[in-house]
Amino acid sequence: MTKRTKESPRKSNNRQKHTLVIIVCEGEKTERIYFNHFRYLNKALHIEIVKGAEGKSYIDLINKAIEAKIKYFDGTESECYVWCVSDVDADHKANDYKKIKNKQLRDYADKAKSYGFNIALSNPCFELWFLLHYTSFTTRYIKSYDELILLLDKYIPNYHKNLDIYDQLLDKQNTALENSKKLMKYHQDKTENLDFFNVDTNPYTNVWSLVELLNSLQL
Repeated sequence: MTKRTKESPRKSNNRQKHTLVIIVCEGEKTERIYFNHFRYLNKALHIEIVKGAEGKSYIDLINKAIEAKIKYFDGTESECYVWCVSDVDADHKANDYKKIKNKQLRDYADKAKSYGFNIALSNPCFELWFLLHYTSFTTRYIKSYDELILLLDKYIPNYHKNLDIYDQLLDKQNTALENSKKLMKYHQDKTENLDFFNVDTNPYTNVWSLVELLNSLQL
């Protein structure tokens, strides 16, 4: 469930009331380029897209979200949603990579929950959301960004990070929403006591939940 927070009346000031969505992304520009398009659809919706520290940990991303919430939300009367957008991006060649990565993911999920933040997580990477615009939902295990791009190349030749393909994807967004939900249900039906913050929950993305929120706030 998407979490939101409201500022208490005693901290209000004369700033304009609006709905605020803070989106904190990992270092690459891909996610920020994509979500930047939602900023111009409704003037009553205020979206702040924040760059996380590149190459840092999930917890650093949470800390960046805390800083952004203080900067953009504290002292306002806004309704606020905070989202961290990140990838699993596991290093399958590293020793004990599952144990290490799963511990990182669980700590990430727990800390986000403690602050009332939401996480849009993609396994292996954000580009899975792009792929689901074109293909029926796939259950094939996808190890890496490079492996996923080989699949995406069929639909977007010569794709590379930082490419702005929002307009190209827009009329296929409902397909991506549907395929993402099918993929989520596939994992739920397959695994008892499923943990989405796990290397083996692959492929998976819940970027759809953030996109649906942004779409609903445009109304």
